Amino acid sequence: MTNRGGLICRKKQESIFTYINIANFDDVAEKEESATHEVGHSIHALDTFFSSVEAYGMKYYPGLFLVEKITGSRLHMYVVSDSISQAFDIVSSVTKYADELTVYLKNNVSKYKTLVPFWIQVGACFGPFYEFEFKRKDADEMTTIGYAANYAAKLQNLSKPQHIMISENMYDDLAPDQKLYFRKLSPAVIRKYGQENCYDAEIKNLQVKYNFRRDLERAEQFSNRVDLQDMNFRSANQPLNYKDLSKTECKKIKGIPLFADVRDFTVQFDEDGANLEEMAAKTQNILTAMYEVVEGRHGIHVQFQGDREMALFHDYSDYSCVVDAVTAGLRIIDAVKGYQVSVGVGQSIGRLFAAKIGARGEKDNILLGRTVSEADKNEDEYAGKNQLVLSTDLYEELKKKDSSLAALFKKKNSEAYYTESGYRSYISQASYSQLKRDNASNNYNKAWGTFID
Repeated sequence: MTNRGGLICRKKQESIFTYINIANFDDVAEKEESATHEVGHSIHALDTFFSSVEAYGMKYYPGLFLVEKITGSRLHMYVVSDSISQAFDIVSSVTKYADELTVYLKNNVSKYKTLVPFWIQVGACFGPFYEFEFKRKDADEMTTIGYAANYAAKLQNLSKPQHIMISENMYDDLAPDQKLYFRKLSPAVIRKYGQENCYDAEIKNLQVKYNFRRDLERAEQFSNRVDLQDMNFRSANQPLNYKDLSKTECKKIKGIPLFADVRDFTVQFDEDGANLEEMAAKTQNILTAMYEVVEGRHGIHVQFQGDREMALFHDYSDYSCVVDAVTAGLRIIDAVKGYQVSVGVGQSIGRLFAAKIGARGEKDNILLGRTVSEADKNEDEYAGKNQLVLSTDLYEELKKKDSSLAALFKKKNSEAYYTESGYRSYISQASYSQLKRDNASNNYNKAWGTFID
């Protein structure tokens, strides 16, 4: 185990990385909000679901089943084992339990009967990785890096609801009976990760010998520990602090989620982990640079998600976050260039819900709402290398707040605007424009530095 400043980097290990995502959670929460103006039932069910899945894995597979974190409506877990076949048995067991749990909670917990049933999608990949633990006052955070973690997340995004999608290297090492229900797929999108094929199966067909009845009943008991009447959704009159939140103390805010992800970073990791230590150091520097930009513009760090930064900017009292949020996006583009990488940044604006949930002492910061999905889409699907992409609503808000900053952006499509300028480029343009205006009016008293904040 090595220590680099505020970062503890543990030794290289091998694992099956698995993501279980509630694919339709935005629909679940929006239907509840349209009917009741709150999302208490949805967040309560989300906590019960993920806490029960965590508890199941930790009970039956101690030391092998590990949870990194909950990222919104997604659980990131990994199984450490020398045998892919043995590790996949554990992944199958946890995944099958999660699938049956969605039905059980809907049918047996009265407070969830009005909710739309959860639909889950799962992605998994085997490979080497490093664990990082970022040490910060009141905010220690663990994250993992490596090809397998990144690629598993991409497979989860591709997976259909109630399906699991796995990498080819996993499939090749499964036992014959484990392979029976998988079919080979060759989506073009995985080629940029150096892959030709992946494998897909319906979760209901996974071969698991266990009866989950007692564990499902324990999940029902867990759901009764917190009464819905104890859940509070307060507005923010000062900057949000996640350490003050829980599943009963939530915040309802107007804000801007920010996602910043290094482009083509997955393919820089050798599949066999040969350059993992070098990439670990590089990842530390990149994540630290993005984190410092966020904090420097009055933003709130939510989570590191592998090699991606997730942050929040929000309004409170008389403060509007729009200009700070967009400026942070531009500054992140500049901040990572020194590490010879490019970044894509996505943002959106709207209603958000913040809380802390999970079985491990409610340690997972979550940010929920369709606005989060829009910002994620702007980063993941629309932002190219060194591009900041804003939703149309955010662009219109920016025009009202700072027309010169808004002028950097061009229309991407009907949903978004983008710029390829970093903050330094913006400052240079602003300084040059001001110089021209000063020359035209014979005013030479204003220094260029006026524009740098």
